[in-house]
Amino acid sequence: MIEDIAGRGSVWWTVAKERVVACWWQLLVVELLHLVALSVLSSIVAGAGAAESAETVLMFVIGAVLGAWRWSARLRLLDGEGDLVRALRTAGSPVLRLALLSSAVNLYGLTWVASTLFWGDDSLVRSLSLPLFPVSLFLAAAFALLPMAVLLEGRGFGRAWHLLRDDRRSALRIVLVILGQAVLSVVLPNSMLSLLIDPAAAVLLFASYRLSLDEEKSPSSPGKAS
Repeated sequence: MIEDIAGRGSVWWTVAKERVVACWWQLLVVELLHLVALSVLSSIVAGAGAAESAETVLMFVIGAVLGAWRWSARLRLLDGEGDLVRALRTAGSPVLRLALLSSAVNLYGLTWVASTLFWGDDSLVRSLSLPLFPVSLFLAAAFALLPMAVLLEGRGFGRAWHLLRDDRRSALRIVLVILGQAVLSVVLPNSMLSLLIDPAAAVLLFASYRLSLDEEKSPSSPGKAS
């Protein structure tokens, strides 16, 4: 069992390294484009003179759509697309669907919107910060493979949860990635190294997805949950 777990971990790293070598600079370009687009649109919304509640809702929607677009470009590259321009040309419907579904499990974002709409500030987020953190981490891990389920398979929450639940090894890998991403984001909030955190996590999650698909083809694997 120990040898098998170690072997699968080695395969996980092998898949991740292979994809990094193949498209690392394209992934960084996608990350930079996402940050530039978010910054420009944030400035436009802030300068529009709208009410704070309207700005909050707009920024939540913009963040969700841009986040879904970023995942679409990433997954095209990770799934073998060698042309960056083609990877950036995403289909509208799946991206909007991912934006909607990911927003539904974005507990911090939804609480922030509710706090601004009903209290006029972020007081609700601050007062609930202690319980929000672990619940948000759980949701992030539980639906970490939602982008793959939506964009690569045309499915949704059930498929993302199934990919996590049915393999203990896959679940452990995903939880470690999400936890590591959260810790590094706190430790390096404004560092240039933060530009590498999200793309690195995306590569590791894609490798987890690929291994989860392999596990589905081997139902007798000892890593399967009962």
